[in-house]
Amino acid sequence: MNYIEDFFNRRIKECSYKNIVTKLIMAIVITSFFFTKTSDYEFDTAEYFTNISFGKYMAMAALIFALLFFLIPEKFNGHLMITSVTALFLITNYQDRGIYLALLTSVVAGGFCYYYGYSIKLPKLTKKGLIILCCVLGGLLALFIGGLTILKYLGHKTPNFDFGIFSQMYHYMSKTLVPFTTCERDMLLSHFAVHFSPILYLGLPLYWIFPDPSTLLATQAIVVALGVVPLYKLSKHFKLSNYKILAVVLIYVLHPTVIANNFYYFHENCYLTVLLLWTFYFAEKGKSIPMFIFAFLTMMVKEDAPIYILFFGLYLLVSNKSKLKGSILCGISALYFAVVTKLMAIYGQGIMTYRYDNFIFEKDGNIYDVILNVIKNPTYTLQQLLTPEKLQFLILMLVPMALLPLAIKKPSRIVLLFPLILMNLMTDYKYQYDISFQYTYATVAFLFYLTVINVSELDLKHAKNLLLCGVCSSLIFFSSVNYSRLDTIESYKKDKEKSELITESLATIPMDKSIKSTTFFIPALWNRDEVYEYEYSDKETDYVVFDLRYGNNDYDSFKFDNSETYEEILYKERAIAIFKAK
Repeated sequence: MNYIEDFFNRRIKECSYKNIVTKLIMAIVITSFFFTKTSDYEFDTAEYFTNISFGKYMAMAALIFALLFFLIPEKFNGHLMITSVTALFLITNYQDRGIYLALLTSVVAGGFCYYYGYSIKLPKLTKKGLIILCCVLGGLLALFIGGLTILKYLGHKTPNFDFGIFSQMYHYMSKTLVPFTTCERDMLLSHFAVHFSPILYLGLPLYWIFPDPSTLLATQAIVVALGVVPLYKLSKHFKLSNYKILAVVLIYVLHPTVIANNFYYFHENCYLTVLLLWTFYFAEKGKSIPMFIFAFLTMMVKEDAPIYILFFGLYLLVSNKSKLKGSILCGISALYFAVVTKLMAIYGQGIMTYRYDNFIFEKDGNIYDVILNVIKNPTYTLQQLLTPEKLQFLILMLVPMALLPLAIKKPSRIVLLFPLILMNLMTDYKYQYDISFQYTYATVAFLFYLTVINVSELDLKHAKNLLLCGVCSSLIFFSSVNYSRLDTIESYKKDKEKSELITESLATIPMDKSIKSTTFFIPALWNRDEVYEYEYSDKETDYVVFDLRYGNNDYDSFKFDNSETYEEILYKERAIAIFKAK
């Protein structure tokens, strides 16, 4: 009897206005979660509202409020409030209701995180426990990216651009050590004539052991996940607590950009994040030799990669961290960029300056004209930095980090935002400000570097609460942007029989014959020496292959049925058609 009396006395003592309002909000949130999760209708449809009895809703809310009030002590309010609000917004955002719903729900969840975060008490997290958790998170990230992209490939849903070209390129590299492709520019051509990327040789030893396009996708997933290691070490260097480090790593593995840019489907750019983070780490530790090694490896990723090292060198200069190292990095990166662009202009197809046509007005303009025109008209430059599409891009980049990269105390650190400005915002090439493409691998590394630096300088309460906001926001944006990718698993299971039929059909084409194929079958033809994309080729080949799954190529297939030069040798309805030259 005394126990029951003590229990009710404790509950009565907690009859504060704040506790009652908090539990009332929680009851409504949990009730809304239940009805949203169990309803047969989507939450933003009229049917959802008309099929829910307001009486039942309020009765459940009252019951949950009573249970919360009598069973949950006030000290757990923060934990449960943040969990329930985030859970509700997770299930509403995975129905893909757009970026602005994700933004608004992140702001609301962030408000709860910031208000209740101070009251959250967590058990001690040891260094060993932190390392294990970081390894698990990195492994899950690699599994998510690698597993889903490989299933896409096995289901013949990866296009020639940009996977078929790399699949064939590694086939040539494994035989000749030269990155030849025929399906990139409709001729036998070194990929380095298009993009100078010696870093691709790093993946060749593993490819020799497992010669298959799936190896490239697995490699990319592992490389991206390995970014957790230098991020962890950077955070340790800046003396972040174990829970703060865990929060930073969580934001990394959930960040929509870190994940989404792997789904188009393989690029050398994937090395940029981890290489830059290691460069930053060794620079902070004062270890010159490994810093220069990783800086050089970064420049080997692509012809424009030296620009990232140039900005980092400039940061070392203006921040007075190391004027000597900064000067060397600036000099080496500028020289490397100048030499590579000159060689590509002579022996390759030049660098893609058309991506900055909004700053190049001369007929034969180049990258130097971009710099001059920025100086000539700063107002025009500002105008180009923000459009509705670029605003959405910035939301996706910065909100999952709780805007921490912008919490800059020292003006010199603004230099670390220059890669984002130059590479993603100044261009009018729409893919460079779309997180689903490969142009954010480097800029996201700079943003995480800034996040770690800025968090290390915030007071304990603000750092804790903002990181909690970042974790909840990154969860919500993950749900909005990437949760639907899990449908790949069901799609693969559903179409597995057809996919295997297509694989078997493609295998009937002799290995030494030339092939022209529609885009989604080219990756599966990776081990052929002469493959061209049907949509962009006028080559006369030994075989022509059509993908009939989507109906897009039925008309072309019909034309070949009446061709005088080709005969149909295989036809599988709604799957594949193969024609052979007569």
